[in-house]
Amino acid sequence: MTNYAEVSLVRGLAWLAEAQAAISHNLANVDTANFKRRAPQAIAAQNDFAAVLGSRLPTVRYQEHTNWQPGNSRETGHRLDVALDGQSWFRVQDGGGRVFYTRDGALQIDKDGRLITANGMAYLDQAGQPIQLGAGEDTPNELAIAPNGSLTDPLTGQTWGPLGVWKLQDANGLTPAGSGLFTDASGQQAQLVADGVQQGYQEGSNVDSLQELVQMIVVQRSFAGTQRALSGVGRMQESLINNMLR
Repeated sequence: MTNYAEVSLVRGLAWLAEAQAAISHNLANVDTANFKRRAPQAIAAQNDFAAVLGSRLPTVRYQEHTNWQPGNSRETGHRLDVALDGQSWFRVQDGGGRVFYTRDGALQIDKDGRLITANGMAYLDQAGQPIQLGAGEDTPNELAIAPNGSLTDPLTGQTWGPLGVWKLQDANGLTPAGSGLFTDASGQQAQLVADGVQQGYQEGSNVDSLQELVQMIVVQRSFAGTQRALSGVGRMQESLINNMLR
């Protein structure tokens, strides 16, 4: 039983260390646009350490889940900034053809007239194709972006798109890929959304710095308490050995 107690407490310390790392990551991204908070979670798991009576006892393992609550949108005044309502997503494509989901609405137009992210990924339209806004002198300097994602040159009236805006059945099926990008390994069917695009706005992080600081204090106190319990188990084991040797 003492061996199981030590193993469980050491596992608990490892979980608390991972939880602290997740909280620190959240705090570091409190001002990052579209960042989604990662929440640590302890779940029961079967293990290979049998109790003295031959039955298996559960321990804990570490897991994170993403908080999909949208961040607050703020007005930027920049015509190429857009924010999405609710739980909808853009699709972007990298140079290798891989498709990602993102809520990053900091649109840019590259020298070839493509609508891209800051990392150079192409935004996709409703048909899943990269959006091309002309080329060279035909590339617009301004865009009017409608709530349904339609893109219009306010000078000539020419239109492109619309931007593909999608809603997923289960956002928990997404896997973070860094830089505000997510992959959908489950291949779930996405549904087109008819509106919800806000021009001139940008979605902020959904991290509450005060909440994260409170969680950090809770984790630190739990870590200290677990360390004391582990020391107590060690003293109990030492006492047991001394009594047996008498």
